[in-house]
Amino acid sequence: MSMVPPSRSQTSWPRGVYQYGNKYLQQTKPLSLVLTINLYPLINYTFGTKEPLYEKDSFVAARFQCMSEEFDKFGMRRTVEVVLIVHEHHLPQLLRRFNFIYN
Repeated sequence: MSMVPPSRSQTSWPRGVYQYGNKYLQQTKPLSLVLTINLYPLINYTFGTKEPLYEKDSFVAARFQCMSEEFDKFGMRRTVEVVLIVHEHHLPQLLRRFNFIYN
């Protein structure tokens, strides 16, 4: 008695993946993302130092409470104002400036 080998859809893992074929899958167009990065020489910028901003909350627990209240009010931070990628001392440096500071 000869045995018929199972079809590819029956032997695939996980089972049932090809059960419905493409019947219930939406056909979507591929997304294209266009990003523009402006590169400028580092000599165009000057960097300085300022006096550090001291926090109102000197205790860790108070600081976390303030951050928790800011998160409840504004939610997760999703954007930054500026990102500078600098090649200095033969290493890439990432300099970020957030939109606001937790106070």
